[in-house]
Amino acid sequence: MTSTNLTPSLLVGKGAVVPASYRDPLISSYRGNPLIEALPPILSEEEVMQFLANYPNYDEGERQLPSHLRLHLVQNALQFFEPLPIHIDLEQRFSRMIRAGYQARNPLKADFWRNFQKQLDVLGSEVTTVTQNHRFRSTATGFTIIGISGVGKTTSVEAILDLYPQIIVHGHYCDRDFILMQIVWLKLECPNDGSIKGLCLNFFQAVDDLLRTDYSKNYTGGGRRTVDELIPYMARVASLHCIGVLVIDEIQHLNEAKSGGSKKMLNFFVQLINTIGIPVVLVGTYKAMTILSGEFRQIRRGSGQGDLVWDRMADDDVWEFFVESLWRYQYLKKLCPLKPELCHALYEVTQGITDFAVKIYMLAQVRAIATGKETVTESIIRSVAKDSLRLAQPIMLALKNGDIQFLQNFEDVHPIDITSFIQEAQNSIKVVGKISSSPIIQKSLVEVEQEVKVSPDNPNFDSPVTELAGEVTDVTTQSPLQSEINKRQRKRHKTTTGKKALVEVVNLSAKQGIAAYEALKQENYICSATEYLPEEVEK
Repeated sequence: MTSTNLTPSLLVGKGAVVPASYRDPLISSYRGNPLIEALPPILSEEEVMQFLANYPNYDEGERQLPSHLRLHLVQNALQFFEPLPIHIDLEQRFSRMIRAGYQARNPLKADFWRNFQKQLDVLGSEVTTVTQNHRFRSTATGFTIIGISGVGKTTSVEAILDLYPQIIVHGHYCDRDFILMQIVWLKLECPNDGSIKGLCLNFFQAVDDLLRTDYSKNYTGGGRRTVDELIPYMARVASLHCIGVLVIDEIQHLNEAKSGGSKKMLNFFVQLINTIGIPVVLVGTYKAMTILSGEFRQIRRGSGQGDLVWDRMADDDVWEFFVESLWRYQYLKKLCPLKPELCHALYEVTQGITDFAVKIYMLAQVRAIATGKETVTESIIRSVAKDSLRLAQPIMLALKNGDIQFLQNFEDVHPIDITSFIQEAQNSIKVVGKISSSPIIQKSLVEVEQEVKVSPDNPNFDSPVTELAGEVTDVTTQSPLQSEINKRQRKRHKTTTGKKALVEVVNLSAKQGIAAYEALKQENYICSATEYLPEEVEK
């Protein structure tokens, strides 16, 4: 039946709808289950990195375009996504969880349908499910993702869900008719009123939006039914369409007063997992920790997947790997290689929050273009952060001091207003006038040494090559991501060995009659904009 409900869609993103195509899952306990065999293949780490990565196109020639055009180009960094170890871990959790949840819900087995009505009867009664002889043995597991806003929780979850079709249409399996609309994943946001009843109503409306059904009209009683009445109907819909995982985002919006307290919330989520058999993933900020504390924490510890506290990135080689990947999206006329002090400055002002890092780097370029400096410096990074992260300064300080309790008092991290920042830069360009695109003027030795701070002659410079030379690593035991990180480090650092000293290069350039800049470039002190691009992009 086609729904005529004109209520606005409550879905948070829609995925692909595909006809069922069955494949060997390569694991014996998964075979013979059409719900699992219709899923995409289980991915290796290399494939996860390949499918999750998003590198916007980059043309080095566009660095010479007029300023007003490059202000548009810098926004390409907003579409940038670099897979990190936490993303690989998260994808593997979802992969195991979805398939494990389907193991006890094989629609080809008679037990599944025989116990279907019994499960609904148990949910509709006041007798606890533990005392029932016909209790449904759920294989579903769930987990919670808690972390500060801006680290990429929602973006990462949505990218991983997009690796799976949202709806699989079954029609025929192993020489028999098999009609089913399988919902692999469903992602909802907690309602603004913070009530469990509102969450139940959102569930029915979301399924109606996906399948063009009338479950909301038939089961919610116009919103008059209680949570206890709605849960059996949720079980019916979830079982009929074999929902693989239910993701509930912004869980911190749940209000204990409106939901009936933490114990009632605990029972609600436990029923979804244990009785209905749907794996449930809860996503929220640190504020949700006060809601999901106590008894629920003990339940979650036995979930099998473990909870994920998504902390900010540490100032380590993974952070360096991330910034190197981001740094390739540079649209300044003066090439600005990534230096350790720039990487560290970006970390200090963003405290490892990836969303802030991307935007601060982008806005640093905007300011460099608007002021005519055409290069990113420490001072520009810090000034941009000071101007655009004013409201977030208390949170930045709490992160720096590791004060999690303080962070629980905040709903969210204040976002950066990119639009007004770019508009201000455009106005500045009009005042300053056309930025000169003339060739770079030859600099004095003192100016060059101040700008190029990677000289082996500098006593304050610790060459990463020294560290690499003393480190023996068995590459056969490294993950593909760690291998890529190490490869980037070797590629970046190998140019610092076997060079002439900085002073020697500049002195020779004067004798040979060439610019100091060109001499430094020839000696690889000043690198190409494609240095940090993956090899396949360079080709």
